[in-house]
Amino acid sequence: DVAPSRGLGDVYKRQRQVRPMTQKAVNNAKVLYRLNVLRSDVEQAHKIFKKAPFLLETLTNPVVSEETKEAVLDKIVRQSVLPDLLGNFMKMMCRIGEIGQITDIFNCYYKYWDERNHILHAEVIYADEETKKEKASILKQLESIYPKEKIVLSEKTDASLLGGYVVYVGYEEYDHSYEGKLRRLERKLTGR
Repeated sequence: DVAPSRGLGDVYKRQRQVRPMTQKAVNNAKVLYRLNVLRSDVEQAHKIFKKAPFLLETLTNPVVSEETKEAVLDKIVRQSVLPDLLGNFMKMMCRIGEIGQITDIFNCYYKYWDERNHILHAEVIYADEETKKEKASILKQLESIYPKEKIVLSEKTDASLLGGYVVYVGYEEYDHSYEGKLRRLERKLTGR
C-alpha cells in the first residue's frame, strides 16, 4: 500500500480514495465524447443541472411523461443555445433511465476528455502560505514524472499538515508533509 515514489523527494506514494463512477456513467461519457460535442457546451449543461437541482428531480420522476421531459430539455437547449446533439443525448439518457447519473456522466466526460488531450490534474495541499513557494519545484517534478502531460495544478491550504505539502494526482498521493513523515516514523517505530 505504501511504496517509494518516482521523484518528489522522500515522498511516499499511496492510493487515494475516490468515489468510483458506475461503468454506465463511464460508457455514456465516452459516447458523449465521441459525438464531438464541445467541452464548453457540456460545461454549460453541467452548470444548468447544478444551478437547478429540481430539474434532475423532474427528469427522473417516473410520474412525469417522456413527452414532458423532452419538452423541458428542448426548452433548456433552446434557451441556453446548446447544440441539438447534446439535447438529443440528454433525451436519450432520459429514455434509457440514465439521466439520474448525468452529473457523473459529465464528470467522466471531463476526465476522458482530459486523458485524450493529455491534461493531468494535480492538487497540492500546502500546510501554510510559506510552503506555496515550493510550487515551481513541485510542477517541475510532476513534469518529469508525467512528461507527456500538461499539468493543471489546483491549490489549497490545510494547517493540519504541520508543514510541507501533499500532492494528489489521480488516485495517487505524494505526501511530503510533516504530518505524513510523523505517521511513517510512528509506523516504523511500532512495527506496523
